Amino acid sequence: MKNKKILFTLAEDELKSNDSTFAVKYSVDEEDCFDFSTGLKNLDHSVYFVNWKDLDFNKREFSRMFDDNTKSFIEPLSIDEMDLIFIYKQEDFLFDIPKFYSMLDIFDSTSALKINDTKTIKKNISKEYLMDLTEAGISSVPTYYINDAVLKRIDKGEEFVIKPKIGERGTSQKKISSLDELDSFDNLDDYLAQEFSPDIRNGERSLVFLGKEYSHAVIKKPNPEDLNEYRCNESLGGTVAVYDPPEKELSFCNSILNYWESSGYPVHFSRIDLIVSDSGNPSVLEAELLNPSIYANYSGIGKEFGNKIAGYFNSQLEFVKK
Repeated sequence: MKNKKILFTLAEDELKSNDSTFAVKYSVDEEDCFDFSTGLKNLDHSVYFVNWKDLDFNKREFSRMFDDNTKSFIEPLSIDEMDLIFIYKQEDFLFDIPKFYSMLDIFDSTSALKINDTKTIKKNISKEYLMDLTEAGISSVPTYYINDAVLKRIDKGEEFVIKPKIGERGTSQKKISSLDELDSFDNLDDYLAQEFSPDIRNGERSLVFLGKEYSHAVIKKPNPEDLNEYRCNESLGGTVAVYDPPEKELSFCNSILNYWESSGYPVHFSRIDLIVSDSGNPSVLEAELLNPSIYANYSGIGKEFGNKIAGYFNSQLEFVKK
């Protein structure tokens, strides 16, 4: 299938963009998008980049649009002209969730294929899905609403990581072991309590999938010089390395993807984050189906994965045609 119009939503570095460049933030993972685009252009598709902040919700169109084929900003095309919308990165969407949902609704009103599906994104946006996984019998790092039972456990000195229900990149989360530490949170109804697992020091495994097909993985570890740090963010001294997961972890991830699909939430592009106990049993930490960083260039397979995702998108467009 050729000559299809494909739209990418990207987190733009607006100060660095110019007439011939659409600059992106978080280059450690965000620049993978250029390999995705190259793969699609090699299949004779047209690729357009937009900043979600430029969406005029009344007119249902973007005020700015970058044509990556001609490397120039163009008179924006109608969203209704698009054949596929890749909902990839959105800067600051956490601060205006209603606006973000409105964008998804506008995309949903078009005939374009959405990756990931908008209902999948809406389900995944709150980490409450982790409790659904647990109820389905899938081993997850135990996660709870902050209720009296949890408060009693914290009061006894148990360690929990308090995470916003809707969050990314470790924003606004904190490891605590006393009730006094909860005072720094404005509204506990907006947060979940996740049991702290020391296994995180052994590394957080991040496995990337297209559909149900495994692609590649990395292992992220907290700052080795700060034994109190549990977050794996590189900005906090964390490390990232290429990782070859065993069959047990691949099978476990597929059970998670099967759960999403069987529950009516199509999965096209995902990253599953695991921690593994000393006995080798995996538990899901997060299933990222929105804004997943996939470390393709970091893993030395940027062009290869770009071609792979282009082939996958192409196959999905063929499937829709049928």
